[in-house]
Amino acid sequence: MSANGGGYYPQEPYYAPGWSGPAAPAPPRRSRTPLVVALVLTGVLVLGLAAWGVVVLRQGMQTRVLGEVDRPTSAHSRQLDVGHCVVGLPSDGEVGQVDLVPCADPHVAEVVGVHPFRADAWPGQRAVDDEAAAACEMDSAQVAAGFRAVVWSPSEESWAQGDRRGLCLAWLDAGEARGSFAAGDEVTTD
Repeated sequence: MSANGGGYYPQEPYYAPGWSGPAAPAPPRRSRTPLVVALVLTGVLVLGLAAWGVVVLRQGMQTRVLGEVDRPTSAHSRQLDVGHCVVGLPSDGEVGQVDLVPCADPHVAEVVGVHPFRADAWPGQRAVDDEAAAACEMDSAQVAAGFRAVVWSPSEESWAQGDRRGLCLAWLDAGEARGSFAAGDEVTTD
């Protein structure tokens, strides 16, 4: 200790020219693993949201009821409404895309009724088919012109996607028709 009351101060180290002090230790390297994991998870989340958006959009497009058909078009059966004329019926089984035309053009069937189902829970295929068939009524003019009733009802899969409508079609099993029962036209057959 010095006499002036100050503490002992070591001398500063002296480095000769060309010499330097010890290098400061490098800071520890941070692992990039958390960053990579975060980026991968973000990418998966973005892709998942995009895929979900595509599914929702596609489903919405398939359930949006079409307006008036003024030119030949293809639509999902869930989009049909009273007055839509179908070029040809698919074979028995699940109905997806169908071809539509203006009813003045040759066609084999016309949607003449729509039955809305009220149940939320899936009642079973037989119950859905029976209810849709019971709601499908042909008038005497349709029967006299040679049309028969065809019923399309939701499947369990389409029901789970929000499909709650049964369709009643007036179908001409031989030849083609022109005109619309729904519009009150005189329907002709050949």
